[in-house]
Amino acid sequence: MTARAWSTLPRVPASAVRYVAAGMLAYVVDTGTLWVLYHLVGFPLWLATTCGFWLSFAVNFTTQKYFTFGVRSDSTGQLARFLVVVGLNYVATLGMVTGFVALGASAIVAKTISVAILTVVNYFLYRFFVFRD
Repeated sequence: MTARAWSTLPRVPASAVRYVAAGMLAYVVDTGTLWVLYHLVGFPLWLATTCGFWLSFAVNFTTQKYFTFGVRSDSTGQLARFLVVVGLNYVATLGMVTGFVALGASAIVAKTISVAILTVVNYFLYRFFVFRD
């Protein structure tokens, strides 16, 4: 592809690229915890899903705040708004994972589907609601 052709492609915001990278790290923490606790330790699916989800919370908040959106202020409002989004995500994730497993998907496939569905919505919620300061 020529330099001119590259220049006509739509530009992806740098924050979107960083968002995906930070999200991939949180995903590894989340699904890795789910897999270990569910498949190796034998936790019930709902508990393994819950543990993975909340463990990745700290990773996700920290990387999204500092790495993705470069927010340096110590706003309790950001954390409160993040908790609202995470709470909604928790309910959606738990419903999707248990629902897809009930339909025959593996826990990891179910988790991956739920992450894919929530990724786009969360970017805009983080950018324009959570880290708007």
